[in-house]
Amino acid sequence: MNDQLQDLLTRVYEEGVAKANAEAERIISDAKSKAEVLLAQAYTDSEAKLKEADKIAADLKKNTNSDLLMATNHSLSAVKQKVTELILSQSLNVKINEVFSETEFMKKLILEAVNGWKSKADSGTIVISDAMRPKLDDYFLKSLKDIFAGKLSVDFSPTMKNGFMISPADGTYKLSFSDEDFANLFKSYLRPRTKEILFGN
Repeated sequence: MNDQLQDLLTRVYEEGVAKANAEAERIISDAKSKAEVLLAQAYTDSEAKLKEADKIAADLKKNTNSDLLMATNHSLSAVKQKVTELILSQSLNVKINEVFSETEFMKKLILEAVNGWKSKADSGTIVISDAMRPKLDDYFLKSLKDIFAGKLSVDFSPTMKNGFMISPADGTYKLSFSDEDFANLFKSYLRPRTKEILFGN
């Protein structure tokens, strides 16, 4: 009887151990399967994130290069513009200042402007640079007024560096004939050609 009981206990024990081992194997197998799925998912996620990071880096590099190129072109264009302006200013301003310092030239220019303007107005004002006052005699100033039959006022301005300005009596507009006006006029025509000569484009 004891032997039978012992056999029964041994069989129950062995079956229990076998079942426990089988359950352990199943749990381990499930855990391995889940771990493999998680690892595969993690690998897929990391690949996607790496691709996204590569794309962001490539976009950033492209945008940075584009911004650098734009900034370089803008800076180069600004330098070309500045060099062109300096050369034009140096070459034109000296010559124009010389011309505007010549009394006879200025007298002719004033007379031509006043005569030409007479067809547009019957009275008005001419303001001449104060620097010209000692160079213009009374006879010349009287001849200006005579063109408008005494209806032209002649004034001198200490704020005007060189040249003169004409306006109708009502002051609705002003025609300026200063050294700066002529310099700007010439620059507008010469700037493109000067830039082409200097930089080839």
